[in-house]
Amino acid sequence: MSAESLPATDLRCVVCPVCHQPLENAGNIISCEGCGRRYPVIDGIPVLLADRVL
Repeated sequence: MSAESLPATDLRCVVCPVCHQPLENAGNIISCEGCGRRYPVIDGIPVLLADRVL
C-alpha cells in the first residue's frame, strides 16, 4: 500500500507536526504544503514524526 491509496479526506484531518500546515499526497511520501518537509509512508502508514523527515 502506498500514499496513493490514502483518501484525500484522511489527509484533511492531519497537519504537519512541525508547522501545523496541511499535508498533500506526493506519491510514496506525504509532503507539507507550508514548510516542505516530506514524511515517509511505511506499509501504507504515514510516519509523521519530526525526527523521521526525509
